[in-house]
Amino acid sequence: MSLLEVENLRVHFHDAAPDRYAVDGVSFSMEEGDILGLVGESGTGKTVTSMCIGGLLPREKASTQGSITLDGVEIFDCSQKALNEILGRELAIVFQEPMTSFNPVYRIGRQVGESLYVHRRDLGREQRKELVLEALRRSGLSDAEEVFRKYPHELSGGMLQRAMVAAAIVTEPKLLIADEVTTALDVSMQARILDLLKQLNADTRMAILFISHDLHVVNRLCRRVIVMQRGKIVEEGLTEEVFAHPKHEYTKRLIAAIPSRHARRAGGRSIYDGK
Repeated sequence: MSLLEVENLRVHFHDAAPDRYAVDGVSFSMEEGDILGLVGESGTGKTVTSMCIGGLLPREKASTQGSITLDGVEIFDCSQKALNEILGRELAIVFQEPMTSFNPVYRIGRQVGESLYVHRRDLGREQRKELVLEALRRSGLSDAEEVFRKYPHELSGGMLQRAMVAAAIVTEPKLLIADEVTTALDVSMQARILDLLKQLNADTRMAILFISHDLHVVNRLCRRVIVMQRGKIVEEGLTEEVFAHPKHEYTKRLIAAIPSRHARRAGGRSIYDGK
């Protein structure tokens, strides 16, 4: 059984036209250690798909069909209590803007360790602190003790994004959803975050679902890619093959829109290094 199985997922928002689906018949699976890119322009259904996987889509605003199983558990059959148990333990999500994800009145250490307090009540205070410090170090924050004591406004955007990753991995989830995590970062910090995700994947076998509209970033990180348009999957396969030899017209247009210096590198061969 796959770690994640999404089968014929359909999502209809109640205020949309009856025949308008935000996600329309999406199916894919992920194995342990997989890195899968989900790409497409804004409004193609990428984030809605990820929200369904995490059980975060408000049930009073949308109806869903199909099936999502995470490690054998059907997400759509879960109560809110069961979903809370899954989030942070089996599944973690890192969003685009870390400043809005952190509470400004609490220190970083407390917030990074929050999921440990929820899911690992067997641990003492000092044990939780050590795991938080370890997660901060693994996320590339070398001065973990200092970061632990700081407030969100005292960190740069790149450091906050790394702290978000630390909060996601502190309980060692099986699946990490990274939703546009590099969009607001400069090129140098983008590269550091991508290298961090690669290293975490190699060290822990944590599967990563990477959502982005930036094909260059996806091409650098992901082993497989799914291209979405208007709520549907239009192309999928190994990243290097899809980028070197796209079949669908929409995929061809997306690749053609990559800035020229990246397009030249992707043309004829993938820039994905396979690491």
